[in-house]
Amino acid sequence: MKKTFSIYLFSVMASSLILISVLQADNDKANAITKKCPTCSKLYSEDTKFCGEDGTKLVNIPARLVCPDCKKEGTAGEKFCKEHGKKLIPVTETPLPNNTDAVKQKAELAKKYYTEGCDFCDAESYDLAIESYKKAEKAFPDFPELHYNMGWLYSKLGDAEKAIEHLQKYIVLAPKASDVTEVQSYIVVMTQAMEKRKSVVDTFQSRNEIMKNALAGQKKKYSSVIVPAGEFTIGSDEAREDTYPEHKVYLDAFEIDCYEVTNAQYWEFLEYIKKTNDHSKCFNGEPSGKDHTPRFWDNEYYNNPDYPIARIDWYDAYAYAAWAGKRLPTEAEWEKAARGLDGRNFPWGNQWDTARCNLSGEPKPVGSIEAGKSIYGCYDMSGSVHEWCADWYLDTYYTETPYKNPKGPDSGIRRVIRGGSRFSKPFQIRTFTRKSEQPNLFNVALGFRCAKDVKEK
Repeated sequence: MKKTFSIYLFSVMASSLILISVLQADNDKANAITKKCPTCSKLYSEDTKFCGEDGTKLVNIPARLVCPDCKKEGTAGEKFCKEHGKKLIPVTETPLPNNTDAVKQKAELAKKYYTEGCDFCDAESYDLAIESYKKAEKAFPDFPELHYNMGWLYSKLGDAEKAIEHLQKYIVLAPKASDVTEVQSYIVVMTQAMEKRKSVVDTFQSRNEIMKNALAGQKKKYSSVIVPAGEFTIGSDEAREDTYPEHKVYLDAFEIDCYEVTNAQYWEFLEYIKKTNDHSKCFNGEPSGKDHTPRFWDNEYYNNPDYPIARIDWYDAYAYAAWAGKRLPTEAEWEKAARGLDGRNFPWGNQWDTARCNLSGEPKPVGSIEAGKSIYGCYDMSGSVHEWCADWYLDTYYTETPYKNPKGPDSGIRRVIRGGSRFSKPFQIRTFTRKSEQPNLFNVALGFRCAKDVKEK
């Protein structure tokens, strides 16, 4: 904020007005009318840039020449009066000498409102500051520091268009100011930001239409499957210690999604949260202030409705599942849905086959690889994205799992994730491979699918 400059500005202004009066008497050329307001048509002298009535930028007009004796206006191209032979001089704005006090009063009034606006800014009462600055602008528009401050304030309030407008006026009124280059650079930055923001808004508008159109088809296609109750093999004796030992557990029947949750499905959940702010089904201990928006939500990745949702943490996955009337699968449920009853190493069998999963590093729509589904019909359980499970992680848990319906430790630091991602190595996507992450972690390779209980008949 450039308050101190205002004192200097108005002292110079007052001196200039006195000087203009003197020069008016000695030489009428000093106040030649060469400017006109395109809005109200009022005429101004050549040193004025904005209309004193409505603030419109003035336009140049040809100077009118008159005889200093008879005041008769010469025709185009004439330099001397036909009757008196006197050299024609520019027409002057005659009310100026008698209007000097009025101009000074307007300048003083602008100074008052400007100072008031600066005080409001210091008190962080920005709405009141804007109102005071607008009053100052109406009283005296040719006030460079006022436009500088208005540009700064509008920028702070997020109105880049008005900020640019006032900073451009500042540059016109103070072309030799030491910070003109800096202000010009800032205008360029704000202009680029406006263009990017418009692009993002357009993207979101088109994204909304894409998601709405895709959801109907997804709800018909992306189904779930019931995994029957029974015993199966969990863990392995030939892998990392946290999978040891290989043993049998029994699970009640459960239902699990055949597909990972998609961008379109998660978009519908976000729309609900935005409209209702209903967090009643979210995890009790989730961090405060969560709105469950994936990180970098403006990224083009999220424009594809069939890509698996990514960059969500465990709390986001939990909230979505609860909103959908489901839950996250337990680690044991996930392993059974991927592995089947025969203890296979990969969802499709025991032999590694690069064509049966997505380890390309590039995203693909969920369910793109038919040959990679598990025996129960679950797609992308190896590769694509890691999937959050409900359990806390403990590296020794497989040595102490209960025989029936294991649900993981009662507490912990990290949550279980399973299945590997499109960035994984083959040994990392085996059906028994265990991994974990902090529940508030997110990345482009981390998504989820949902499960639910099956009611006994």
